[in-house]
Amino acid sequence: MMQPATFPAVADDALPPPRRSVLSVLSEIIVMAIPFAAGAIIVSGLHLGKVAVLARAPQAEPLELLSMLQPAFLLVLALMEGLAISNQVFSARSKNNWPRSAIFPASWRMSAYAVAGLSLFAAIAYVAALYAPVEDALFRRTLDYLPLYILSLSAFVVFDIFYAAMRGQGKLARSLLPFLGLALIDLSTTYMLLVAYDMGFEAVLIGNLAGPIAMLPVMVILLKHEAGAAVTHLKEQVKARTTQLLMFVGTPIALTILVGSLSAAVIFPVLADFGSEYASAFLVVMRLRVSFMIPAIAIGSVIAILVNQLSESSNPTTRLQYLGIGVPVMLGFYGLLTALLPFWDDHMINLLVSPSQNTSELRAATDLVMQGLQLTFFFVSGAAMLQVVMEQLGRATQVLVIAIVTEIITGAAVFYAQYVGHDLDMAILLLCVISGLTFALFLVQFGLLLRQQGRHDAV
Repeated sequence: MMQPATFPAVADDALPPPRRSVLSVLSEIIVMAIPFAAGAIIVSGLHLGKVAVLARAPQAEPLELLSMLQPAFLLVLALMEGLAISNQVFSARSKNNWPRSAIFPASWRMSAYAVAGLSLFAAIAYVAALYAPVEDALFRRTLDYLPLYILSLSAFVVFDIFYAAMRGQGKLARSLLPFLGLALIDLSTTYMLLVAYDMGFEAVLIGNLAGPIAMLPVMVILLKHEAGAAVTHLKEQVKARTTQLLMFVGTPIALTILVGSLSAAVIFPVLADFGSEYASAFLVVMRLRVSFMIPAIAIGSVIAILVNQLSESSNPTTRLQYLGIGVPVMLGFYGLLTALLPFWDDHMINLLVSPSQNTSELRAATDLVMQGLQLTFFFVSGAAMLQVVMEQLGRATQVLVIAIVTEIITGAAVFYAQYVGHDLDMAILLLCVISGLTFALFLVQFGLLLRQQGRHDAV
């Protein structure tokens, strides 16, 4: 087994901290989570905004193509999150365990891995597009655009890796402006090219590149300022630590998302068999659910960052205060939000799909899918929060195992509902049941994490 790389010690805990009140711990988590959630809202706004632009476009093909390319997006997301979360953990641990200057070369190293990985994916997609015998027109167009779509996301992946390093340092507020600039440039470019110049899906590809390329230099400068002067003698330690994190944090995270992309590869085409509007409706509901999840993911990430920022010799009581207070409170909050969802979900759908005549079929399908998947808004949000906590605190492999099992069941269930039962309602019900099972399994794993950290100190 690989031995931990040794950095010069930079901090240590002198005395065990006193037990803090629930309000004190929650206040610290929430204060840090606000800019974290703001950044996540910008990301969600970018994705939702793109769906809204495409849903209102004169032609329907761009939205259909984006729906069919969702599995590829999840593949890119797997690579991005594996590298970005590894970089975030590295950055967070540098607060008290090694010099901050190491975060800058670590970010460049992760970025190089990202570009290499995306180039490989694009090359494989290009070969598949050349030789795959596909007769369906929509699938043919999807394959043709696949290599360019993957490459168009490369600048955003690098941007997110540097942003992750800022997150790990807890310096989110100052990095929000370039992130907002990225989203505005991306959406405005896509809208102008799509509506004014009638470019079709090419507008999406150009928009994907325009925002990140414009704002990446700004993020690089911000991180350079945060890291301070470079320390060249840490090169080998940086390489060893990043390799360890990629093996034990990044790889399980990437594989977990990749497993999800495999089930999506089944879900979207199967739903398209019920009608292309159902694949688009499922995409709309998924994007709304992602927006709903943002505070949960932000809280989970903040809890993990706060725990990772503690020095390796810190008292376990402090770690358990963050875990045992933040997670249960947020689960209760999300239960309340989900119960109130029927009172405002119509307004959420109106933001993306107008009830006009030319989108009436899409709107009807979206209403049906939204109503059927309401419970998944709680289950998926709760599971996402537990997942990001456990992935960054040493239980990424267990998360991966759960994901493999539940995603295989998901893909098989949806396939069964279409090709054996021919029942959309059955497919939606099965998705609800499986998301509930996933949440329950993550909850059990979280309990084991608390016991591992020190059962007698759990809050």
